[in-house]
Amino acid sequence: MSRSARASLTHLGWGLALPVLFLVTVGLLAIHVTDRSPLEAGALEAGGAVDWTRRVVEAVGPLALKQGLYFLAGVALLLATLIPSYQRMGRYAYPAYAVLLVLLVLLVLDQYVDLPLIPVRNEARRWVSLGPLSLQPSEFMKVVLVLTLARYLRFRSSYRRWYGLLPPFLLTLVPMALILKQPDLGTTLMLLPVLFAMLFVAGAQLRHLATIVLLGLATLPLFYIFGMKPYQRDRVLAVFRQDTPDARWHMGPGYQLHQSKIALGSGGVSGEGYGQGVFVQYELLPEEHNDFVFAIIGNQWGLIGALLVILAYGVIVLAGIEVATVTNDPFGRLLAVGIVAMIAVQALLNICVTIGLAPITGMPLPFVSAGGSSLWANFIGLGLLINVAQRRPLLIANPPFEHRDGA
Repeated sequence: MSRSARASLTHLGWGLALPVLFLVTVGLLAIHVTDRSPLEAGALEAGGAVDWTRRVVEAVGPLALKQGLYFLAGVALLLATLIPSYQRMGRYAYPAYAVLLVLLVLLVLDQYVDLPLIPVRNEARRWVSLGPLSLQPSEFMKVVLVLTLARYLRFRSSYRRWYGLLPPFLLTLVPMALILKQPDLGTTLMLLPVLFAMLFVAGAQLRHLATIVLLGLATLPLFYIFGMKPYQRDRVLAVFRQDTPDARWHMGPGYQLHQSKIALGSGGVSGEGYGQGVFVQYELLPEEHNDFVFAIIGNQWGLIGALLVILAYGVIVLAGIEVATVTNDPFGRLLAVGIVAMIAVQALLNICVTIGLAPITGMPLPFVSAGGSSLWANFIGLGLLINVAQRRPLLIANPPFEHRDGA
C-alpha cells in the first residue's frame, strides 16, 4: 500500500535530476573543448562536398557526440528504472549479482586464457566488447552490490554481532578482489565505504565497524607491498612527493598530478575562458576528458565553476539523505543510502586525485567524465533513488533498524 507523499522537489525527482543535468552539461562542454580527433584536424575546405553528418561530427567532436548519445541512453535507462517498483527490482538482486560476478571472473580468467570479446587496453582487462559497444562490468557491479546489500540487510539483524558481519563483507570483498585483478584500484577502493555506510544506517555496532577499520589500516603496508602493482605503488609515492623534477619534465608517475595542479591554478577565480588556454589547445593533461576532467573544469571556469560542480554533488547528497530519512521502508532506506554513498565516494575520490590528496586510481567523476558504462551505472543508481522517493509505502510495523537487543 502506497502513501501519497508531499509534493516536494525530492518526491518529484527534480531535486535529484536538476543537479545531475547540470553535471552532465558541464561534462559535455568539458569533453567538447578537449576533443581533438583526426576529424577535427581535417578542416572542411570552402565549397567541399561533405555530408551533413560529417559536418555535425566536425562541429561537435566525435567524443562529445558519443558522450551525448551515452547521455540519451542513460536517460532511457533511468526512465526504465522508474517503471517497476524498487521493491520488485530488489527480488532480482542476487541473480544480477551472480551474473556480474561471472563476468568479473571471466575478465580475470582472460589473463591466463585468451577469451573472445575481452580487449586489453593499457594492460588492463576491464571491458566486454559487444560489437561497437564496450561495457565495463565493474561499473554496473557498484549499483548491483548496493541493491544486493540492501536486500540482504533488510531481512537480517545478525550483522549487529561479529559473525553476522561476515556475509555482507564477503558479498563486498569477492568482487573487490576480482576488480583489483583487472586491475582497477579506484573501483576497489570505493566499495568498502559504501558497505560501511549501509551497515552504519542498518544499525551495525560502531565498535565492530571501528575495529574493522583499525585492522584494515594495520594491513595497508601488506596491501601496498603485495596487493599493488609497481605503477600503483609509484602513484602512491607521487602523492607524498607531490612535485619532483622527474614528474615535471617527464611522463613519470607524478606528471599527471603536476599538470593537473597547474591547470587548476591557471584557471584562477573565473577561469581561462571556454576554449582558451594552453591546456585545452595543446593537450598538456593526459586523460583530461576522463579521470582529470575536474582539472579542465577548474581551468576553463575557475574556482567558481569548480565550486558549482561540488555544490551540485552536495545537492544530490542532501536530496538523497532526505529520501532515506523520509521513507519508512527499511529496504528503500538502505538502497537510498547506498546510492548516495556510491555517488559521493566516487566524486570525492576523483576530486581528491585531481588536487593531489589521493593517488591516481582511474576513478571517473560521476555524470561528468567521458564513458558509457560509468554514466549508465550512475543513471541507473539515480533512477533507483528517484524510485524510492516516489514510492513510500505505508508499513504497519516498528520503525526500521531500531534494535533493543543490546548487542
